[in-house]
Amino acid sequence: MKTKIKLLILDLLGGTCGLICAGAAIASVYFLYGAFAKISPWFYVLWSFGVGLIAMLIVAVLNGRKHRVDYVDQLFERGYSQGEAEEAWRTADSGGMNLLRNLQQSGLSEQIDRLETAINTSNGKRGSA
Repeated sequence: MKTKIKLLILDLLGGTCGLICAGAAIASVYFLYGAFAKISPWFYVLWSFGVGLIAMLIVAVLNGRKHRVDYVDQLFERGYSQGEAEEAWRTADSGGMNLLRNLQQSGLSEQIDRLETAINTSNGKRGSA
């Protein structure tokens, strides 16, 4: 139950920061237009861009934390101790292939599917940029 609450809080914080990032992106475009039209100063563009960048970094950190909480909780359900689960996460977090191998050894097929989807989605975003 505690894990579900932690995941919910991380989702809410991530969503809020995501909205801030989207708002800052829109504000950056607006202030960029204002700067070119000499309506607003250039530092407004820099401030809105900076806020958006910081919010985006916070979202990335929160998503990583969410994956860790979910991974460690699933290992607890498999009978791992706190130290073993944390060590498994550190090993898994050192690289994508290690993470997939640890998940397969633990028999966490649902987590493997989510991870593969996330990897494919991020690779698709990189290819389209």
